[in-house]
Amino acid sequence: MSTSEPGHGATRRPPTTGPRPGYERSADESFRRRLRDVLGPRSIGVILAVLLVQLLFIASYVGAFHKPQPHAIAVDVVSSNGWQGYVANKLNAIDGRPVAAYASSDRAESTKELREGRRQAVYLFNPNSKQDTLLVNSAEGSSITAAVNAIFSQVASSQNRTLKTQDVVPVQAGDSRGLTSFYLVVGWMVGGYLLASFLGIRRGTRARNFRRMLWRLVGCAAYAVASGIGGALVVGPIIGALNGHFWAVAGVGMLVSLTASVFTMGMEALFGIIGIGISILLFVVLGNPSAGGAYGYELLPTLWRVVGRWLPNGAGVDSVRSIVYLGGDSLGLHLLVLVWWLLLGLLTFFLVSNNTYWGFRREDPSPEDPAAGPSKI
Repeated sequence: MSTSEPGHGATRRPPTTGPRPGYERSADESFRRRLRDVLGPRSIGVILAVLLVQLLFIASYVGAFHKPQPHAIAVDVVSSNGWQGYVANKLNAIDGRPVAAYASSDRAESTKELREGRRQAVYLFNPNSKQDTLLVNSAEGSSITAAVNAIFSQVASSQNRTLKTQDVVPVQAGDSRGLTSFYLVVGWMVGGYLLASFLGIRRGTRARNFRRMLWRLVGCAAYAVASGIGGALVVGPIIGALNGHFWAVAGVGMLVSLTASVFTMGMEALFGIIGIGISILLFVVLGNPSAGGAYGYELLPTLWRVVGRWLPNGAGVDSVRSIVYLGGDSLGLHLLVLVWWLLLGLLTFFLVSNNTYWGFRREDPSPEDPAAGPSKI
């Protein structure tokens, strides 16, 4: 006997035609309702917000890269018998001040500052010859090296002198143009804020309780460990772009990834889904073009040149370059910038969670309600 017959405890079969539960036929939806959903205030708001981010993206990248100009590139002029001061003054008098020249008589000290990234070039002026030498540091980025070469080649040509260039901190063979650190940090940043974004979309921008919030942080930390090690493996043993300093590079990657994810979660907790857009504005629209990748800081317009070193993107790139090429010079400052952004994200996340879970927004249970029970923190 069929179990579908009535009176035998059979469950009713779902209909085999028509839309699934929760859906409706297009013909059943009025044109006015469809138009209201498509052109309603929320839809228009989303469209305008996306358009604004797109236009800011274009403006930021084109504004940063459309016309690179050198700005006060730090150069030591090394010579003797007072020539270093004379040449330095002449260089500082160039229109637009593309270089900031400092007189020096100690070649060893100036070369040391160049190796540590505190100078972008050293100009060895020989008063007894028509040939000078330019020491450069290509690990700081090929754009800075090219700009310095162009400036001093023009200066030498105008004085009927010749110029020989010597790279004292060359990039590794697999690190063409010194851009590996930039793309590596971009990957870490993207992974960090995408993780937080997907968690917010999938599970809500705020966790349901305090323990779930802690689990999100644990998940971000675990992801950061995998991200840092994975990135260091790719650029090191697998591709051979940045060899050596594996665990130091991986540690920077862990911090960069954790910073991006925790800050994004803090913005999501505070502003909801709009927080993802805030992270994109900071990390993608403003952070990437100002990170000293395609063009060094000294070649960027004022806005990007000023903020670049103080955003996680720039601090991450500077940290990797410092570890791989510059002997760790100024590494503490770069890491401190990353830690500051991480703590800002954590503080925002915890404060919003405190406001949500620990009682400030909850109404105290009525004493007449026996089912309410004692409040718990």
